[in-house]
Amino acid sequence: MKKITFTLLLPILILSACKQQESELASSATANQETATQDTLPDITAAAAAAGIANCQVQAETLLPPDNPPSDTSLVAYLQEMEQVVQAQNPEGLRKLVSPDISTGFDGSGGWSDFARQWHPENEGAEVWLLLEHLLRLGGGYPVEGRKDIFALPYVYSNWPDSIDAFMHVAVVKTGAILREEPAANASAVCSLNQVILKVDYGKSYPEDAPQKEWWHVESADGELQGYLHHPDVHSPVGYRAIFNKNKRGKWQMTALVAGD
Repeated sequence: MKKITFTLLLPILILSACKQQESELASSATANQETATQDTLPDITAAAAAAGIANCQVQAETLLPPDNPPSDTSLVAYLQEMEQVVQAQNPEGLRKLVSPDISTGFDGSGGWSDFARQWHPENEGAEVWLLLEHLLRLGGGYPVEGRKDIFALPYVYSNWPDSIDAFMHVAVVKTGAILREEPAANASAVCSLNQVILKVDYGKSYPEDAPQKEWWHVESADGELQGYLHHPDVHSPVGYRAIFNKNKRGKWQMTALVAGD
């Protein structure tokens, strides 16, 4: 394929990697709140092992995080630089790593001005820093088969299987995530889950009428296993993702930070 602009890249990614994706899980408020609160919450997943909570016996497809860094050394160096910029919350450093035409939505919006207006990276503790830290921590992959010049974070987006409806499923992203009977941290534990894909019921998720959910109601494909997972323990394939492109000069840039479909 000839030189790719993000205008062309968006439909490619939607068709080959996004895979029928949409949902309120992808809303800006949801994604940002999840990343903002994740590091301040008690480690309720680690408590599973300490409390002797049994592993869930469930037939479900696994979706594991990457266990090796990308083979492209230039991409590894770029991601390391991104991590340093995010840790320092350096807006000028971020701007150098971002494409001047970065896409911020599927309505044609984009460019650094739109990006800065949406995310306010000049502010210490801005949500964009928490979001990027979260995505970098999860790791990513190549969302388009046979294309090593396109990389995406997180792996839940880039590696999502074609056979599973991304609209109606989420991935457990932690080991020992506690499935509870009710949407509360002190509710009885059903069992603990590792990195599997489960169906999600938006109507039963809590709070019921709120676009952002604190607890997600999940269930196995046969409906035999049901319960609630705390929002930091899951990620939607249609949630926020960062897309990176390598140009003909071998330079990587973040070309999109988008959510939804």
